[in-house]
Parts: sequence; C-alpha cells; structure tokens
Amino acid sequence: MAGVVTASTACSVPAFPVPLISSRRLPGGVHFRLSGSGHTVAKTVTRLGSEVAFATYVGSDLLGAVAAQGLRDQGLFGPGVQVCAEQPRSLLLFDPGGTRSGTSDLRDTPGLTYPGPVFDQLLGGCDLAVLSNISFTRPLVPVAVERGVPFITDAHLVDTVDSAHNRDWMAAAHAVFCSHEGLPRGPVDWVADMWRAHRTPVVVVGCGADGAIVGLRADRRIWQVSPVTPRGVSYQSGAGDTLLGSFAHHYARSGDALTALRAAVLSAGWAVGGEPGTDRSPTAAVQEELVAALGLPAVQRLR
Repeated sequence: MAGVVTASTACSVPAFPVPLISSRRLPGGVHFRLSGSGHTVAKTVTRLGSEVAFATYVGSDLLGAVAAQGLRDQGLFGPGVQVCAEQPRSLLLFDPGGTRSGTSDLRDTPGLTYPGPVFDQLLGGCDLAVLSNISFTRPLVPVAVERGVPFITDAHLVDTVDSAHNRDWMAAAHAVFCSHEGLPRGPVDWVADMWRAHRTPVVVVGCGADGAIVGLRADRRIWQVSPVTPRGVSYQSGAGDTLLGSFAHHYARSGDALTALRAAVLSAGWAVGGEPGTDRSPTAAVQEELVAALGLPAVQRLR
C-alpha cells in the first residue's frame, strides 16, 4: 500500500451552512484521528486480516511524532515509512445526517518522490498493491509493473479517461476505482470508456447511496451492487477508502471481483454507521458476523 497519512480533526456542527458562533463548548464533539486515503486503506486491509507493507511519509514535526506512534500502535509502521518535513493534516465538519465538508493540507508531500528501491523491496511477496493517486506514488507505477504485481488505484473525483493527473495510474492499473460524482456520462458509460481507453480489467465506481458498480472487461459485463447500511449513517468520511481496502483484501484472496465488491460494499456500509473517533473499518470477525446475519448485498446486471 502506498499513500498518504493525515492527522485529522473532525468536528460536529448542527447543520450546513454553519452558523457563525464565536465560541462554543462541545464535549465529545471534537475528534482527532489518523486519516488519509493511504492510511484508511492500509488499516482496513489489516483489520480484515491481510498483511500490509505500507509506503508513506510521517513528518519530523510534532504531528508527525503522533502519526508515527499511531502507525506503530496499528502495526503499520515499517521500513516503508519515510520522513518528510511536516505531517499532512485535515479538518472535517459533519452534521447529524452524515453530510461532511473537509479541508486537506498535505504540506510538501505531493512534491516528494518516494524512493523506488524501497518500494521495490516492499513488493517482494505481495500478491496485490494499492497505489493512491497522490503524486509521490507516480514513480512507483513502473516499479509495480516491472515487478509484475497488479495494482489498484483510486482516481477519486475524475471527469475524463485522459485525466492529466490520473493518466499514469489509470493506464497501468489492474483495477481503477473512482466516485460517480463528476463523471461526464454516468457510471456505465465510464466503465465502457475505461475499457476502450486503457483496457482496464476491473473498473469500480462508488455511487454513494446507490451502492457501487463494477465492470469486468474479460466478459464485458457490468454489475450494480446494492447499498447496505447495517448501523445507519452517522459519518461518511473515508467510506470510499474503506470500500477500496475491503475490495483489495477480498479480491487478493478470491480473485473474484464481483464477490469482492459485494463484501466491500458491506464493509463500507458498516463503516458509515460509526462515530469519527472510533475504529470504523470492520474486523474480520465483524465482517463474518455481517455476512452471516445479512448475507452479501444483492447484485443486478446492467450490461
């Protein structure tokens, strides 16, 4: 796994737009945790039972010391952790309905170049890699390709298959994730466009309250996985990264993308029911209990 770790503060607000209040006390309403796409994916995969080699940065500042200790506590601090000047950080506001508004400050990490030889060593023995689309992982794409390790990436908000920022990852990835928000012609057309442009074997579109869509190029089929929220919706931030992490875990074990996505939708649906200060990625035991109680989400073939 290669991606960013952020030191994140989340605060509840009564509603959006947020009214101006010069000062307020909010016992239990301000939460601090490690976040970021790289961290959430790595943590999700670990909690589900897979081993993870994590390529990331921690700052040499005070927040970096906190991030480093957090990674150690979670079993994610290893030889792939490099040092940067300042820890990336973020601030997120959320209301009782789960609507959120976030601000990220990645400091200098987008301009860094993660050392290829270190990543090459991390790939030894890996069945699958995940490269988030932060710029410091761009030079790692050819490393994974030359190693013959298939990788998954997440383009997040994207509106063209020829995206200047995302092209390097999308052109080489075995599986490409993105959000439905911002797609020019809808998820089904996006899948077909990715097949034509990059011959991507697996294309996944997270559709929020409508679940997720997966396109399998080998048989030219597109499926929709129905949403499920076993605990309701409390806090949605990180749901897409939980979806990706759970998919990576199950796909690496089974090789079945559709079944892996059904399990991932269940994981993400459980995660959005948790409070921001809690461990919101399900453990392997929780995942098994969910499957036993609810089964995997329903699927519908779209094409």
